[in-house]
Parts: sequence; structure tokens; C-alpha cells
Amino acid sequence: MTYVLVAENFPEESAEKLKKYGQVVRTKANKNVLEGLDTHPDILVHPLPSGDLIVDRDNFDYYKEIFKDKKILPSHSSLSAKYPGDIRLNAFAFKKIFIHNLKETDQVILDYYKNEGFDLVNIKQGYAKCSCLVTEDFVITSDGGIYETLKDLIPIYKIDQGQIELQNFNYGFIGGASGVLGKKIFFTGDFSHHSSHEEILKIINKYDYEIEILSDETIEDYGTIFFIK
Repeated sequence: MTYVLVAENFPEESAEKLKKYGQVVRTKANKNVLEGLDTHPDILVHPLPSGDLIVDRDNFDYYKEIFKDKKILPSHSSLSAKYPGDIRLNAFAFKKIFIHNLKETDQVILDYYKNEGFDLVNIKQGYAKCSCLVTEDFVITSDGGIYETLKDLIPIYKIDQGQIELQNFNYGFIGGASGVLGKKIFFTGDFSHHSSHEEILKIINKYDYEIEILSDETIEDYGTIFFIK
């Protein structure tokens, strides 16, 4: 079974469109995290390449209940509102490289990737997964630091910052406004206004990926849409 994990406050109309790709499940807000980030899947859950999940330890029982056929591990640390207390799970892997602000990564996540022989790459940005659209073939980010660190290691493309909505913040990020299933990229809304719109389309077309726009509303960062098999 494929699960489609979206934010607790993800629009119902958009969630309906995702139902043909799997069972749509929602996060549970962590009230210790700032409102606007407290429901984001990439803040609260870290899917491992093995198919297991590391989840917000304060809502461990909730995730164990909705992912009945998955191995669920609680995070070592509880999440908190003040940075870096909210970024512990917000990391990502590309092929055999694990990428995060390593001194702030949750210990359970760090131990997994070390034991599995991944190369660990340190970046300054703690909101690593929020900041990056990660596919099997390439990464897109607006974060200059991430781009500079990874540009000689992986296929990564830099786009202009901002122009993505995020509740209670000035702007959001492309990783948190999208999800990837195979060769299809899902965007939470319309991004035709974005100054890097054409560039994003060119990158996606270069690698023969498809796009599905889930809403006519302006693109908004609700946290990464995770497709969990």
C-alpha cells in the first residue's frame, strides 16, 4: 500500500485529487512547534529509504495507529518552537548522500544513515527538506548555501527565493510546496507567477518528469507531500 502523507490543514479539495495515488493520511499538529510549521509532514515525519518511518516522538502513538503495517520509530528528541528545536527531522537523502545541518539532526536519523553507509554532508540550513524539491534524478532549491555545498556532488538547480506562500511567515519553499511519486511532481498550487517558473519547467522537462498542479490557488508551503510505500 502507498500512503500519501499531507499536513493536518492541507486543503480537502487537493487531498481528494491525491486519493487515486494512495491512502491519504494527515499529520497531527505538534503544539510545541510554531503555528505555520506545526502540521508540516517534513517537520514531523522522516521517511527512511528502508520504508520505515521516524516520527515526532510526542505523537508516536498517533503515527503508529495510522501506519499500521509500517515500522515506526520515535525520534530521540522532542520538537520545540525555538530553532533548532523544530528541524531535527527536516533532512533528506539523495541516492547515497544524506544532507542536513548534522549537529542538529535527530540522533535516531543520524544513526540510521551512518549505519547504512551513506555519505553525510553538512549544510548550514536546518530546514533542508523544506528547502528542496528532491527527486530520484535532481534537486531544486532556492537556498544559496545548499546549492553551493551540493553543486559539485549532485544534479542541483537554484531558483529565485520566495514567491511561495507560508502561513505566518514571509514566504515558503519549493520542497514544502511539492511532493514526488516516481516521475511525477505534485505542486500544491499555481506557480505561474514565480520568476523562476520557466526555469523550473525546463528542469523538469529535461528529466522527463510530469507535473500535476493540485489547486488553482497560489502555490503554498504546507510541508512536503510524502508518498510512502
